[in-house]
Amino acid sequence: MLAPLKLAAGQAWAAWRRYPALRRSLAAAPPGPPILVTGMYRTGTTWVGAMLAPAGLWALHEPFNPNQGLWDRELAYARPDRAWPGIDALVGALRRGRHRRVLRLPTAGHWLSPLRLLPHEPRRVLLKDPSAALLAEYLVRRHGMRALVVFRHPAAVVASFLRLGWPTHRLVARLLEDEPLMADWLTPQARAMEAAVGRADARSGAVLYASLATVLRGFERRNSGSIASLAFEDLCADPIARFRGLFEELQLPYDARVAREHARLTSGNDGIERPHGVVRATAVVAGRWRSELPAAERDAVRAVWEEFDLALYRSSADWDMGDSPVEGPSP
Repeated sequence: MLAPLKLAAGQAWAAWRRYPALRRSLAAAPPGPPILVTGMYRTGTTWVGAMLAPAGLWALHEPFNPNQGLWDRELAYARPDRAWPGIDALVGALRRGRHRRVLRLPTAGHWLSPLRLLPHEPRRVLLKDPSAALLAEYLVRRHGMRALVVFRHPAAVVASFLRLGWPTHRLVARLLEDEPLMADWLTPQARAMEAAVGRADARSGAVLYASLATVLRGFERRNSGSIASLAFEDLCADPIARFRGLFEELQLPYDARVAREHARLTSGNDGIERPHGVVRATAVVAGRWRSELPAAERDAVRAVWEEFDLALYRSSADWDMGDSPVEGPSP
C-alpha cells in the first residue's frame, strides 16, 4: 500500500527539483502571438507541438477537446465575423494561465507540481489542438494567433484511423449537422459526406480528412500571413533543419537545450507510432502506411482525395508503393 504513496512523493519531489530550470525557460521566452498547432487528427500535431514547446512556450494540450471538460463541441466551427463568447472566455482564461490540467510540460501532470500550484503569467502560449481545426480562422482573426496546420498523407491518416478503430463516420455526421460550416465550405461535398455516414471504413476516414482539408486550405488562402501549412513528410525528411527554420520564422530561441530535446524527439529507436507518442524514428513513421494499408483501401482513399479535388498529395509519386517515403505537399 505504501508503494503508490512513495511513487507520488517521488514524482512530486522531481517536479519541484526541476521547476527552477523550467521556470527560467518560460521566463526567457520572447513574447509573441499565441501559436495554434492544428490539423486533422493523426497528422502529427502532438509531435509538432512537442518540438515547439522547448522554446519556453506555455504548451496546452487540446483544450477544445470535449474529453478535457473545458469545451463541449467536437470540431466546432465559428465564423470569424461573429463573436462566440464561450470561445473568447476560454481563450482568455488559457492565456492568463488558467486550466493548468491541460498543460503539456515536464512534470506538469502531477497535481502537486509547482506548475500546477504556483502563480505564473505565460509569456507566449502554444495550443496543440486538432479539435480546434475548424476554429483556426476565428482564433487567428479574433485572438491574433498564428496557426500552423499539419497535413499528412491521407493513406497514412486513414491507416491510423483503422488501426485505432476511430468512428470516423460519426464525425462526418457531426460536420453535416453544422449548417454554417456546410453552407460556407462543404455544400459541393455534401453527397459524398452523406454516403460516408453509414460506413466506418477507409472511405469514411478519407471523407472526414478531405472535408477538413477543404476547409483548412480555404482558411489558409484567406489568411496567408497568419495561417500556414506544414507537411508531416517534409518535417520528417530533415526534422532538425526544418524546425530550426520554423523557430526562426516564429521568432523562437533555438539553443543547445532545444537542440538536445529535438534530438530526443526525433530518434525513437523502434519506429513505432503510438496513439499519443512524440518520440519517433521519423523516416520510418512517415512511410509506414505503404506496408500497412491494403491496396483496395489505399485506392478508396485516393478516389476520395481526387473526388474532393484537393491540391495535396495528387501526383503518382505521392502514391507510389516503393520503399522511399513520399514527399509532402507544397504549402
